[in-house]
Amino acid sequence: MDEFTVTTPGLVYLKANKSFSGGHGGMWYRLKYTDGTLSACVWPFPWCFEKTDDTQKAFAEFPFDADGLARAEAWVAAQYEADVPRWSACPAMPPPTPEETAAAGTEAAPVPGAEDVPFDL
Repeated sequence: MDEFTVTTPGLVYLKANKSFSGGHGGMWYRLKYTDGTLSACVWPFPWCFEKTDDTQKAFAEFPFDADGLARAEAWVAAQYEADVPRWSACPAMPPPTPEETAAAGTEAAPVPGAEDVPFDL
């Protein structure tokens, strides 16, 4: 298995945009700048930060400097590496419903493996 490495746009981007998020192998992550502090969070797929229960999230704080950013990136990667089975077991996003597809005016692309995953929406 390849080692997971988090790479962010940098401190200038975080200060200007307030946050950066990404995902890897069933795990979402977010780095957020607030009042001179860099906070990191990880949570499982498939839902966004706001729709995921806080009990499913892990948080850490770091100083807002180059060392703090490097430590935050390493912390996110370590969270993934420490619990690969948890992240791998997370479901993919459910395919859109026919109503969502019609409202978007597009044809839904098939999601590989989605037919094997039961979704209770």
